Amino acid sequence: MHQFDRLVGEVRAALPGGLDACVSFVLFGNERQEIVDAIRQAQAASVRTHVVIVDNSEPPLDLGFAREMGAIVVATRQNVGYGRGHNVALEASRGKCRYHVVMNTDLQVEDDAIGRMVAFMDAHPEAGLGMPRVRYPDGSLQRLCRLLPDPRDMIARRVLHRTRWGRERNQRYEFHDWNYDTVAQFPFLSGCFMILRRSILDRVGHFDDRYFLYAEDLDLSRRVRQVSQTLYNPDATVVHEYRSQSRPSLRRIRYAAVSLSQYFFKWGWFVDAERDRINRETIKQFD
Repeated sequence: MHQFDRLVGEVRAALPGGLDACVSFVLFGNERQEIVDAIRQAQAASVRTHVVIVDNSEPPLDLGFAREMGAIVVATRQNVGYGRGHNVALEASRGKCRYHVVMNTDLQVEDDAIGRMVAFMDAHPEAGLGMPRVRYPDGSLQRLCRLLPDPRDMIARRVLHRTRWGRERNQRYEFHDWNYDTVAQFPFLSGCFMILRRSILDRVGHFDDRYFLYAEDLDLSRRVRQVSQTLYNPDATVVHEYRSQSRPSLRRIRYAAVSLSQYFFKWGWFVDAERDRINRETIKQFD
């Protein structure tokens, strides 16, 4: 806790106020050019932004170039996890901005997506969370608008995905019968790009520290959905490399299994009345 408070204090002291959006990135051994590109894209937005970088690398990366570009850089000196890293920036941005944007460094922003998402949130004051259209580098759509999962959805996706039951279950979970071309509300939006209304974050809190990697975006999406809308905006686009799919590993599988178990222990496994109600409401909007 002492180190967290110290890092938050460092960021907060350097972060200007009156921002439209604070944009945070969490690093772990990332390549220099990817970091440079991420900073440039955030700084090129048509709205007033400032970049915060939290480096989880062991040992810390040499990020003097990032500071020279104007980013605020702090090093945790250990891998504290994705959500916990972003929490440093999220806590520091209290009162400094109208929105906080959580982004992966492997995103390519198209047509001022950050500015478009700020404008979208301004036009939808009922929304606490927004996500743009997300594509793979080949142009195909990433189906990242999802229901709140139950254990059967995870079994379908990760174990029985080659079966008819698994495919049908996953198609329902990711809305494969929907065109992703209209604004709609979903209770689970991907953490690769989340724009969060600062006033809503002050109500629901930040990422839950119990998740090291995976499920932190699911958990936060759900908590935001409890008090506001969580909206998908097709009029802004980012391209996402999605390394967790392109570079699978036993370690990532273990992280996912642990985090999902923690999520279900928190919210409920097969019995979760709130999940069932929210999912019914989500599906009903397409009837």
